[in-house]
Amino acid sequence: MPYSRPSLGRSLTLLLLGFALLFGSPSWAGSTGVVLIHGKWGLPGKQIDSLASALRDADFKVVTPEMPWSGRRLYDEGIDEAMLEIDAAIAKLRKEGADRIFVAGHSLGSAAAIRYAGRTKIDGLIVLAPGHFPEGDKSREATAADVARAKAMTAAGKPAASDEFTDHNTGNRSKTFKMRARVFLDYQDPDGPMNFQNNVASIKPGVPVLWVVGKSESTGLQHLGKLAYDKLPRPLDATFAEVDGDHGATPSKAADIVVAWLKARSDR
Repeated sequence: MPYSRPSLGRSLTLLLLGFALLFGSPSWAGSTGVVLIHGKWGLPGKQIDSLASALRDADFKVVTPEMPWSGRRLYDEGIDEAMLEIDAAIAKLRKEGADRIFVAGHSLGSAAAIRYAGRTKIDGLIVLAPGHFPEGDKSREATAADVARAKAMTAAGKPAASDEFTDHNTGNRSKTFKMRARVFLDYQDPDGPMNFQNNVASIKPGVPVLWVVGKSESTGLQHLGKLAYDKLPRPLDATFAEVDGDHGATPSKAADIVVAWLKARSDR
């Protein structure tokens, strides 16, 4: 098993699922809101769509914002602006009557959700197939030249100037396109605001965490995910679960576990 506390977390998750299936969706479900954040180059209607549908079927209010790293937007805004977009999604949920707020994310979306949980008090955090580790050795090596160039542009007083930068994704995929130097550094600087381990260590005390990984996840992401999971503040209500499937399939495969976990915590 790749993580440090899987057995207890898995057992707890199964108990929660059994509870949820036995008692169904009580009246509180409609007052619980979930911001569900897609991954790199994704869209709200793709890999997270089936999970969003399962949550709505269980009477949760769900918002799936299109984030700056989507396949259409390609990093048109930095991470501070992304945090404001999550604020706006939460405001929409509250306007719809949600009084409990959970933030969930897939891959890079999970990295953003984790950063948000270190800045703003929420009722729970859901991490699905954690991805985007700029501090990892492979990422450091792949982005070193671009990071150095973006830092030089910033030092020359041109943080808003655009240039061609390469963005790397799972499965050895990459895309090169124009973005602002400041924005590139926001997401790719190993010591910048999206350092995954630093953000995990900063999660606000008392925030329950559900951490889900696919059994077919790549070895590299399993290793980096373990390092990050072990940085969770202690003590913390953390539940670890594994599901069948790879990185992209994790949100859909995790639907029953996520619904059960949310039901148990929304009833408290």
